[in-house]
Amino acid sequence: MFANLKSLRVWGLVFGLSILLAACRAPIITVPQAPTPDLNALYTQVAGTLIAQGQVPSPTVTIPTSAFTQTPFVVTATFSPTPLTPSATPSNTPVPATNTPAVVCNQAAFIKDVTVPDGTVMSKGQTFTKTWRIKNTGTCTWNSSYDIVFSSGTNLASNSSYDLPEQVDPNETVDISVPMKAPNSNDTYKSNWVLRSDTGTTFGVGGGGGVPVFALIKVGSGGGNIQYSLVANYCDANWESGTNNSLPCPGTNSGTQGFVIRLNNPDLENKQENEPAIWVRPNHANSGYIEGLFPDYMVQSGDHFVATIGCLDNNNNCRVQFTLSYRKNNGTVVQLGTWDEKSDGLVTNIDFNLSSLAGTEINFILLVETNNSSFSEANAFWFMPLVTNP
Repeated sequence: MFANLKSLRVWGLVFGLSILLAACRAPIITVPQAPTPDLNALYTQVAGTLIAQGQVPSPTVTIPTSAFTQTPFVVTATFSPTPLTPSATPSNTPVPATNTPAVVCNQAAFIKDVTVPDGTVMSKGQTFTKTWRIKNTGTCTWNSSYDIVFSSGTNLASNSSYDLPEQVDPNETVDISVPMKAPNSNDTYKSNWVLRSDTGTTFGVGGGGGVPVFALIKVGSGGGNIQYSLVANYCDANWESGTNNSLPCPGTNSGTQGFVIRLNNPDLENKQENEPAIWVRPNHANSGYIEGLFPDYMVQSGDHFVATIGCLDNNNNCRVQFTLSYRKNNGTVVQLGTWDEKSDGLVTNIDFNLSSLAGTEINFILLVETNNSSFSEANAFWFMPLVTNP
């Protein structure tokens, strides 16, 4: 009997311990996306229940908080993008416009007066032949149906049109001659002529195509015979600048390297003229300049160099320095004069007596230099530079 009681006590103790262990095991609770439960409070509640049932003593239990601190689970996403290979020309990329100049069929440039320089003094009724050298700067060939025709002024010729002497291909030059006769009255006469195509289109010289070539003569006393016209023969000179030792002649009024152009009706500071001038602009630099070295000239007794100098109209910031010199055969350069000019409504008239150089072969030198930083407005002129003799 006592053995059975002993066995029952043992099994009761085992059963009680089993209940205690089962009661002390923390339940596994999975609550998705719910706030973290207060585990201390849960275990306190379970222990209190067991004590009330008399199953376990009521010890003081301290549960370290760190034992139930959850370690956050961090997921690191790794992204390896595949690079895109751009196409040679994306479809949404605009194509820049091409600045292709318009093709001009009929276009010409004046090269020089071959005969009868501007301002030549004629006697009444004197016959002469005026010859111009002109270049075909267009894309069309001038055939035998092209003419030179009278356009305005005084027609000094017996006809109003003359055929070109030969076919002129693009970039070729031609000498065009017209027989003329001086009127019987003392005066200054100007005869303007333009070219006419085989379709009847008329055009002059220069980029705009509206400038005529002309003959300019004086009948009677003209204040001195013209011995040499630098303006008529300006392309016979070698023109250079600070950046180019051989500028084209005629040039174009663009760029920064300087240029030289003949103006047939120049707008000077104080008035508009109907006689030609040499328009020069130095290269764009603080020490910029443009210089023309003319061919050999044999000075005669009584020769004078005459010209008018200044700035072209509408160039308010023009400030330049002019220098007139000549070079001897031995290479010595002699300066005749220098002048500062600015846009102030005034011009300077030059008149040098060259008689002391009679019998000497010289080369005239026309020089213009910049005097401020307004390079694009350094537009200077040599108006009617001539050698005259009474």
